[in-house]
Amino acid sequence: MTSQQTVLIVHPPGVVRAALVAAMREAGLRTSEADDLLSAGRLLAEENPDAVVTELRLADGSGSELVARAAGRDDAPVIVAISEKPETRETVIALRSGALDVIERPCSPERVLATLQPALLDRARRMQRRRTEARPASNPRPAIVGQSPAIKAVMEQVARAASAHDTTVLVQGESGTGKELVARAIHYDGPRNERPFMAINCAALNESLLEAELFGYEKGAFTGANGTGRKGLFEAADGGTVFLDEIGEMSAPLQAKLLRVLQESSFKRVGGTQDVNVDVRIIAATNRDLWEEVALGRFRKDLYFRLNVLPIRMPTLQERQLDVAPMAQHFLEHFARALRKPVQGLSADALRMLQEHSWPGNVRELRNVCEYAVIVCDGALVEPRHLALSEHAQPRRQESSTTSTATRESSSVSTINGCTLTVKDRSLRSMEVELIRMVLEQTRFNIARTARELGINRSTLYNKMKDYGLCREERHELRQTV
Repeated sequence: MTSQQTVLIVHPPGVVRAALVAAMREAGLRTSEADDLLSAGRLLAEENPDAVVTELRLADGSGSELVARAAGRDDAPVIVAISEKPETRETVIALRSGALDVIERPCSPERVLATLQPALLDRARRMQRRRTEARPASNPRPAIVGQSPAIKAVMEQVARAASAHDTTVLVQGESGTGKELVARAIHYDGPRNERPFMAINCAALNESLLEAELFGYEKGAFTGANGTGRKGLFEAADGGTVFLDEIGEMSAPLQAKLLRVLQESSFKRVGGTQDVNVDVRIIAATNRDLWEEVALGRFRKDLYFRLNVLPIRMPTLQERQLDVAPMAQHFLEHFARALRKPVQGLSADALRMLQEHSWPGNVRELRNVCEYAVIVCDGALVEPRHLALSEHAQPRRQESSTTSTATRESSSVSTINGCTLTVKDRSLRSMEVELIRMVLEQTRFNIARTARELGINRSTLYNKMKDYGLCREERHELRQTV
């Protein structure tokens, strides 16, 4: 252990703090000291300590808030907390937020040091590996935040996939779990990282447009085609990676053409007669059960086996609850910088609300909740009142008997397939808006599935969503983080 490592000790002034400081310095560690949560947060940002030892009961708040803030950093320090009663709820929150251990008070400095030293040594090795393997700053490889067993298992698979640079990968998981981020990590961690990464959502385009985007087209291939023809994504990504999101939405003819690319590494442009040879790696993603789609005759069996060479399953956020605190801190810091707000972290009650939420929208929902919280919060800590958590997974409450007659008369309640549909009036427009909104929420904004259930095509659905203000915008820069 080097003398350069620093320990931030957060404890009220007195004998205990003095003993901790003396023990750390005797072990060759530098120390900095803070009396309360506010000064500790400032030192955490300024000094970037290697370890934090904090009392959980501080004069201006809970030490678990500091634990969450520290654990959410990209270079998270080793964190040890001290508590009078380790069996309290506050202790559980601290451990879930990222504390290595919670030691019961009164405790000896030697006990704290014995807990810190092995973890500090391990952290020093990790940081050295990170510096050795550091990529250029221009590399757009996304940050994947989390230390839960579920996400660690995913990252082990990512490492294996990155080393097998020609192997096709199938990433499966619910919407909002971060499938594209995993695809980018595989690409940028592998030997193809200096070549292009091209991504396309197969559900966002109709069959003819998707074919032209993927394979390109020749001059005059169709009305409105570019006068000189155009390369498709496979040609543009030659030597790199093509990411096919929502592969389960691809039509049967395009599935056959994609199968040829996988088998022969060649294809024909739309309207062309000459084979185009490419060297690309394909990573596909879907929120569907593709084997079930095969059984239903909607997906080719031979293509399924070609894609499912190296499968990766993305866990839901509910399966990785340990990552909620560090991910929330990551998003809060990102939005605080982008929006120039003073937000530094979460209060204990706000953190508890996030950890107890079921997250039907997965990481995307957490990111949106954090963005809203930063927008409406003007202080240093996000409070429960700043959190706009969805209630999609909760049953709708029955209308109170005290509801006014005017309110009952101004709305209409209908039941469709066991779901309640509430509209402001009985006009066709009002009922259509609410029906589309309900189906979109049930499918988690899966456009193709929503269009099928409503019995309309995707173009019509897009137009209606635009007219009724139901479009859910995504910020491009936030696709780079999970």
